[in-house]
Amino acid sequence: MTVCKTNMSAPPSISRKTFLQTLGAAAIGLGPVLPAGEEVARLKSWELIELPSLPKKLTPILKITASNGAVGYSKRITKDIAAAAEAVVGANLLDHEKLHDLMMANGVPRDQLAALDIAAWDLHARMLKKPLHALLGTKRTKILRYGDVRGTQPNFSPQKYADNVARYFERTGLKATKLHFPGNLGTEQSLPFPMILETLRAVRAAAGKDKILAWDPYPGSAESATTSVDEAKQILTLMDDLGYAWIEGPLPPNPYETQIPKYAELVKTGTKQRIQAEGPGSAMGDGTPFADMKRWFEAGAITQCSTDAYISTGVTHCLRMLEYAKAHPPLAINLHWAWAPHAHLAMAYDEKVFPIAEFPMGEDIPKEFMSGPWLLAPDWPGIYRIE
Repeated sequence: MTVCKTNMSAPPSISRKTFLQTLGAAAIGLGPVLPAGEEVARLKSWELIELPSLPKKLTPILKITASNGAVGYSKRITKDIAAAAEAVVGANLLDHEKLHDLMMANGVPRDQLAALDIAAWDLHARMLKKPLHALLGTKRTKILRYGDVRGTQPNFSPQKYADNVARYFERTGLKATKLHFPGNLGTEQSLPFPMILETLRAVRAAAGKDKILAWDPYPGSAESATTSVDEAKQILTLMDDLGYAWIEGPLPPNPYETQIPKYAELVKTGTKQRIQAEGPGSAMGDGTPFADMKRWFEAGAITQCSTDAYISTGVTHCLRMLEYAKAHPPLAINLHWAWAPHAHLAMAYDEKVFPIAEFPMGEDIPKEFMSGPWLLAPDWPGIYRIE
């Protein structure tokens, strides 16, 4: 077990009013969850601990202890948080935006920043004996979840893949899934353009009209649909005709200077698809930074964006993106993968901002909270269920 205590000598904390005034334009609506008055919880110590009640994938888990005795947890996504702990000496763990930005300003490594940010949110909710989504303001108690069906080269067959999708729906009871099959990027892993169109048709025919479908080209070297704007438009037209919901990476997103205008051209077609930028070697993808999302959306190049509390910089970063989307329809946020922080965030926003959740499996959410096609709202204090 690793234990580290933090130097407690520090300047006094600022009030919530002063904090929000200091943030100015950076404040994004997180003020209501901050503590009233001068209540503070400074970092006292952190440790990696083994908890027998947790699944193996969750242990050891990061535990932080605050100056007021409160504790918080984060899935282990880093070997330690030494740099993060040093950066936040004297800071209020409950002033989440200030804490996040302080770590950013001090160059704290991304994984440490995310871990401490998540643990601070978990601590805050546990202090109030509430699930995180209740701390943020619960908007719903369940959300439709989607699965994941993968197909790769060599020997890819559109019909066999479509049959696999149909069996997946029958086996899982899900009503939605994302398709992971290769795009046409001219690599060994790629599919010819006609085969892509054939696959999209075959899957819809096999799945039926009522299932929610989306396409996320995969794997890495074929992680966008095509390099051709004309082919991308044909794909969007077909997906519209077949009733698909969204596409991730209709074109490679890099370099931004040339690809943003091309994506904007796709959005201007009036497609019914939500368009998300993603592709090989790009920051636009599973852990999209806030600034990149904002740049793409304001250029009219996307209508959906993904990020991840673990891959990027924690819950605060995700909230900034969700709040931005709430203020800028029709932008939707598609948080990446089946993580506990994302389950709480899904319940704190409505379907216009957060339409559907990527939860093909449990990961760090107990399986009983995935009821058929639904992800159910966590009912325990904090982010993680710690018994």
